[in-house]
Amino acid sequence: MLKLKHTHQLPHFDFSFPHPLELAPVSADDDDLTRDIELDPVTHDNNWTLDERPDTNELESFWTQVESDLRQDPEWVDFGNENA
Repeated sequence: MLKLKHTHQLPHFDFSFPHPLELAPVSADDDDLTRDIELDPVTHDNNWTLDERPDTNELESFWTQVESDLRQDPEWVDFGNENA
């Protein structure tokens, strides 16, 4: 059987600080999503629903609009398009 001997001396580290650690405040990014979240009234926070069968036409229309918006962005890169 292997037996380990405790012969190693580890250095002592002092992790005490004169002041308690404090986290820096998070600065909000100035983007559309952050602004919409900050401007959205609290009363709209509970308007989520989970449907057993979502409206596929509505979802398709939504994502088509998202793709259209992205393609109009001058910084958009379409990696799926080999001709680009």
